[in-house]
Amino acid sequence: MTVFSRTLLSASLAASLAVPAIAQQNGIEPASTRGSTLHGTDRAGPWGESAYTFALKVSTSIYKTVNLHRKKKGLGELEADPGLGVVAGAYSGDMITGDFFGHFAPDGRDLGARLAEANVDHYDKVAEILWDATDSNIDWRIEETVRSSVTDWLRSPEGHREALLDPEARIVGIGTAIRDERIVITMLLGDR
Repeated sequence: MTVFSRTLLSASLAASLAVPAIAQQNGIEPASTRGSTLHGTDRAGPWGESAYTFALKVSTSIYKTVNLHRKKKGLGELEADPGLGVVAGAYSGDMITGDFFGHFAPDGRDLGARLAEANVDHYDKVAEILWDATDSNIDWRIEETVRSSVTDWLRSPEGHREALLDPEARIVGIGTAIRDERIVITMLLGDR
């Protein structure tokens, strides 16, 4: 497996695991796009009535928006992948709870280690792109959060655009996490 890591330090966003029943109630395929807050901390805030619902909607909207951009470029749509969704969601949650941002966790784990830990290291290649926003840099409207993250990735000179528009990418997992005044998004794109 080849692991491609991408970093976007101008913005930051995180994700954690979603409960499948709640995801299904909201019309979201569980495990392919993830959104959460820390267990027991879902509450109303600048994001609306539920941090959890906001995070789920952000992940799902990013999935749709990225596929629209790919379609405009004549590329195939990405298929939501449950394994990548779990890893993306868990890592966004780790970045929120551990108060860090980057492709390496404080304990040194990288994407390859995280995929192996989740028993989903059977992909040919996986690219990881991250986004985060804090405090006054957050516009708590779903469409603005999605626009900001996807626009930043597409304008990035660091390979994010190439990862999103990679013709070999076939699958994706997206995780979004929020806590207090911080959002973190992890997107994993790959091929089987």
